[in-house]
Amino acid sequence: MATYNSPPSGNDVAGSKFFKKFLASAESYIQQPTRLKKLLTDAYQKASEKKELGTLAHEAWDTLQSLFRLIKLSISGEYTELPTSTVVAAVAVLIYFLSPIDLIPDFIPVVGLLDDMALVAWFSTSIKHELDKFHTWEAAKAATVVSDEELRKNRSTTPALAMSTTTNHSAKNAGTSDYPTAPAGTGQSATDAGLGSPTSSTTKPISDVGPDGPLPEPTNESAKSAGVDDIANVSDGSRDGNAGQRNDTGGNDR
Repeated sequence: MATYNSPPSGNDVAGSKFFKKFLASAESYIQQPTRLKKLLTDAYQKASEKKELGTLAHEAWDTLQSLFRLIKLSISGEYTELPTSTVVAAVAVLIYFLSPIDLIPDFIPVVGLLDDMALVAWFSTSIKHELDKFHTWEAAKAATVVSDEELRKNRSTTPALAMSTTTNHSAKNAGTSDYPTAPAGTGQSATDAGLGSPTSSTTKPISDVGPDGPLPEPTNESAKSAGVDDIANVSDGSRDGNAGQRNDTGGNDR
């Protein structure tokens, strides 16, 4: 193992036999989705543990997160802007980061991650333009998702509004007449004005014409002689059919 008086640079790590070996095997990871998925999972777990221990800087954590997403979305075909050679190099960086045996073995306390982080920093700087493009794409994609969500919310409320509008105009669309109204200026309702019901075949007052046509003439001679209108008693639409009887018997009108 080489000895360094100072932490190795990214170029030192990238030129090491370890990284060259991992670079050669990175393509086989890409061709095996299950193996690549395990690599991403294991690398994420190691980064999380190092972050909790405080041995992984926040900036390095963010960079690794970007690499995880960049590789995953590029391999899935969702993101298509990254050249294949760069995808292979990014996978090699994660293999190096995960491997316990590399330029500076990870079991060495504190300094064990120096070469790993130097390689990650060097690689992220070398593909900064690609990372910037990827982050811009992610932001645009997130904005589109929000827009689609708002659209779905609007769609969920539109049918209720449309149904309400249809209901309000259904009577007109069906050609149904409005309820009869009392003569203008009388201050009476249709019922008080003696108008027929909405389903009646005529709008004349029921006192003139019954619900089903002209009312029959009284046949009870005694009723005629007494001045009592029997017909009023059988008319459901009359409000004062028995008015004559109440007046004759001294009943109180309501």
